[in-house]
Amino acid sequence: MPTCIDIDLIRSPMVRSLHSWWLANRGPGGLPDRSKFDPTEHKNILANMMISELEPDPFRVRYRLVGTRVASTTGFDFTGRYLDELLGPQAPEPWIEYYMEIARTGAPLLGTVREPTRYGGDFSYEFGIFPIAKGGNAVAQFMSVEDYFGSTLISASLNPWPPLP
Repeated sequence: MPTCIDIDLIRSPMVRSLHSWWLANRGPGGLPDRSKFDPTEHKNILANMMISELEPDPFRVRYRLVGTRVASTTGFDFTGRYLDELLGPQAPEPWIEYYMEIARTGAPLLGTVREPTRYGGDFSYEFGIFPIAKGGNAVAQFMSVEDYFGSTLISASLNPWPPLP
């Protein structure tokens, strides 16, 4: 997956919007605090957002909120699930390593993902993962947005993630 930190390489207005918010609300420690995010000011991206919690030892990421468009595009709502449970041993992208790097550096990660479809094609979307604090200066949570550019699970011909027990 191509990843970048240069917002000029991202075409998604959703990723750009959350990036602008992140930059404008950074505190003295370099991170914005979760309390600074007002959902009423970001209605256009809420369905595409996720908020996840960092558990540092051992390193785990738990999804606290999964937007409705994310759930419908992936095929299920993974609110309350851990990233490592969702990926399994054959994960094509090193998502855990990406989150570890974001937590270590306190810098956002932007990029494009290409997923194989049921019919041998590719489905692409852009994403942004932004570290945030929660009452301090350390990374405590992540705000993410995924822009599917109007596609859905069916129109993209994606293989749905299997629901977990």
